[in-house]
Amino acid sequence: MALASELLGQDRLRLPNWVDTDTRYLVVLDVPEQAVLRLASTLRLHKPDRRLQVCRDPSVVKRLVIALKRPAAWEGILDAYVLEDSLVVVLGDMSVWQFPVGRLPKVRRFEPAVVRRFEIDSAGSFLHWPDRDVHMGPSQMLQAVDPVHLAEVEIRRYEMENVSQALREMRHDRQLKQTEIPGLSERHVRRLEKEEIRLTVEAAGEFARALGLTLSEFMDELSGRITGLRETVGSNRPRDHVVERRSAAQHS
Repeated sequence: MALASELLGQDRLRLPNWVDTDTRYLVVLDVPEQAVLRLASTLRLHKPDRRLQVCRDPSVVKRLVIALKRPAAWEGILDAYVLEDSLVVVLGDMSVWQFPVGRLPKVRRFEPAVVRRFEIDSAGSFLHWPDRDVHMGPSQMLQAVDPVHLAEVEIRRYEMENVSQALREMRHDRQLKQTEIPGLSERHVRRLEKEEIRLTVEAAGEFARALGLTLSEFMDELSGRITGLRETVGSNRPRDHVVERRSAAQHS
């Protein structure tokens, strides 16, 4: 984090030595509007993976810090605004998404003036339209316009062991054999369930069809089962082990 004067002052001909190739996010405060373009040049933002995001809401700093502490940064919202017929949202991983209002559940029924009157949750967990008391988080927005992208993100979050066990349970509950997943060979299903290969979006789609679910419904059930598995493992841990971990946390 830096002040604009640290980077744009007359005596600053080069970047400070603490800004290097390992810098992931640099928050610059109090930048005069007329200096925004100079800042991009000073920070050498010439590559596609480097971008300058201008926000007028100082609370964006708090939301960024919270997003970086989440299991996945994209689950937090940093900034949002309406541009023509779309809702533009900057997620915690700095990805910028443009959601057509007409494809967002509930919001698509709002009058244009109401669509623009939303608030960003102080922690960045959701957008809130107080006129209609509607809340919408990143997952809901992504599901509405790009369920495949959301599935890819979700799959990358999970450990192979949890995914494999959840897949076995989902198949067994529906009394399906490994040979009864159209589009996947028995060997492929077996390797997925033995943690030998990772689940892909394509394979998830085949599982979803075999189970009579949409991809979004399949990912919701998979996520719920994995959460249940984690809670079961946590509840089975010896109590003295939990106390020891807490004690270590207190000393850190």
